[in-house]
Amino acid sequence: MKIARYSYQGAIAFGIVDDDELVVLTSDPMFAGFDTTGDRVALAEVKLLAPVIPRSKIVAVQSSAAEPAFVLKPNTAVVGPGDAIVLPAASERVEVDGQLAIIIGKIAKNVTAADAASRVFGYTVATVVSAADLAERDATRAGAFDTFLPLGPIIETDFDDAATPLRGLINDEEFQAVELGNDDSTPTEDTVAALVAFASSVFTLLPGDVILAGPMDTAAAVVDGDTVTMSIAGIGTLVNSVVRPA
Repeated sequence: MKIARYSYQGAIAFGIVDDDELVVLTSDPMFAGFDTTGDRVALAEVKLLAPVIPRSKIVAVQSSAAEPAFVLKPNTAVVGPGDAIVLPAASERVEVDGQLAIIIGKIAKNVTAADAASRVFGYTVATVVSAADLAERDATRAGAFDTFLPLGPIIETDFDDAATPLRGLINDEEFQAVELGNDDSTPTEDTVAALVAFASSVFTLLPGDVILAGPMDTAAAVVDGDTVTMSIAGIGTLVNSVVRPA
């Protein structure tokens, strides 16, 4: 099931994607279930927003070791489809990387890998942005700037990551092309479960929390005027511009 968070006629709402329409939901389905209002709205008439704004934390995985290293990103880094990635004055080299965003749907504390799937609400596309020239001395700050985590375009609740293409482009040039679940460097069903279980052993995961997982060492630099396109088959395509304020 594909779930969208969107703006329409001045209000923010949630809907189930049904071809070129949205079946309007009464509220956020993560907390209120999938009751519908009976209304429909055309996808072409709405602005898609970031499908989730984490209420607590974003966990960005930094390595795929048995005990993964990670940093936390603030929820103010999140933007949605079509929003701009703003290059900060503090950095001269900003890089982007496409990853799978795992969205937690239920409280998870010290869960086992076998139980991890029951805590996941769904998945979306993430463009993970980092000030690469700051990363060695301050990894948290490097990824914490506003607009440094575009998410979207929707949440897929039934995503199958087996041999699923993830593709990244800067303008028309491809810089990232991998298959999720196809090797040890990309998230598989087992590694997703292991990441959720490991994170829950450190801190309580709350509904709306996001865990970012993806291939390592595939990032590419962006500059003012670029357009970044990330796509994961079965979820969708996320497009964002890059700007540096004058």
